[in-house]
Amino acid sequence: MARIVRRIGSTPAERGSTSGASCPDVLELDSGDYLVIGKLPGIGTFVSEALDFHGASIGTDERAVLLPRQCLIDAARGLKSEGQL
Repeated sequence: MARIVRRIGSTPAERGSTSGASCPDVLELDSGDYLVIGKLPGIGTFVSEALDFHGASIGTDERAVLLPRQCLIDAARGLKSEGQL
């Protein structure tokens, strides 16, 4: 089983979370993959229709999550500063 190596980007607290609970995050695993924690969008058919339009799909073992823009920007900035982007 893969293990978490580190957080990519800023911490939830740095992005304004005061509770530290249920906060979106991007974490790197020792396998080289990334674990993304987000919110289930709860926007029903919009997701399916939008994915179909763009030729994308969600597999039976996958879930779509909503990741706040700032969380993803911070993660990309962190990877870029390390020369990984």
